[in-house]
Amino acid sequence: MSSKPGEAAAAAPVSRLRRIMQKIWWLHSFFALGFGVVVMAFARKGLAHADKVLIALGASWMLIFVAFRFIVGPANRRPDERFVKKGVRLVTNYVIKQMYQQMFFFLVPLYASSAMWSFASWNWWIVPLLLLCAVLSTMDLVFDNFIMEHRIIAAGMYGLCMFSVLNLLLPLSFRFPHFVALMMAAVITPTAVALLSYPLRSVFSSRGLVLVALCTVILAAGCFMGRQFVPAAPMAMSAGGIGHGTPGSYECVPGPLVETTPDRLDGLRCVSEITEPGGIKDDIVHVWLHRGKELARVSPSRIEGCRGHVLRSQLGTAALPTDRTGRWQCRIETDEGQLVGLRSFLVKAESKESPAGADAGSAPGSDSQI
Repeated sequence: MSSKPGEAAAAAPVSRLRRIMQKIWWLHSFFALGFGVVVMAFARKGLAHADKVLIALGASWMLIFVAFRFIVGPANRRPDERFVKKGVRLVTNYVIKQMYQQMFFFLVPLYASSAMWSFASWNWWIVPLLLLCAVLSTMDLVFDNFIMEHRIIAAGMYGLCMFSVLNLLLPLSFRFPHFVALMMAAVITPTAVALLSYPLRSVFSSRGLVLVALCTVILAAGCFMGRQFVPAAPMAMSAGGIGHGTPGSYECVPGPLVETTPDRLDGLRCVSEITEPGGIKDDIVHVWLHRGKELARVSPSRIEGCRGHVLRSQLGTAALPTDRTGRWQCRIETDEGQLVGLRSFLVKAESKESPAGADAGSAPGSDSQI
């Protein structure tokens, strides 16, 4: 039985030139990955200039939007495409990939520094997703032949990046409160993705408008109810601690407290040092919890004479429960409920083997941001 022409073409060996070009592209991918690591290092150390960089990158995204819509997207491909137009499309595609790499790699450390790296809070979920998209954007053969050829995947990557950029750019460069920026990002992203990824006729049809509105409502509702799972980037808690007893003469942030006994909870206080490029834009609250139950929600006061924005709240004796044993937490949040930091310690009943009031508060590295 003779083989079909399509089967013969599929079985044809790959040319030597094509194999060489594939190897070159893979080598370029390793170079792009290395460059992305440099961008992450800059983003981590250059927070003072992050607002200016983000404005520049935001303007670049407008270029990406136009380029994808009118030059690169699958809707602009033709079987009889001329050499010049194909060259323009390839160059534009290469520029878009560089923008993807710059943006994703730039976002990763900014969100990572604001996330709580513990299972006590899941607001770190966005960091590995951004890192995955950053790495995929450097893999040229995967990006060209798979991601850019599948509209849903390309739209998903663009949507994640668009949402993350707006959530970061609006507070950093335009001084919006973080919760307002979060909700604006949720409202803008679905429309932007739809206009980028689908034909205008489809977007503005009755079905398209309903789908865009539905996606907008779902994303906005998810952000409203799950605000604690989205970092208030680039705000972060750079230091924090739980103190008890009489404060030191020049105390700013007390040493780590991990474990203590019920009779040593006098002067119980929570201290947090908050950092954010351009200054703090939200009011901060300290939420005290015992065994997962909220005891008090306190507006902390700033400690004068301390370097940085150091806030302290104190839990009075009247707010302490009768049974004080168990896990205690001080959650540092924005006034709208986005998590910024967390400190916890354990109160254990006195044991017969230990002297009364034994305290493990000086254990090195005992209290961590979770």
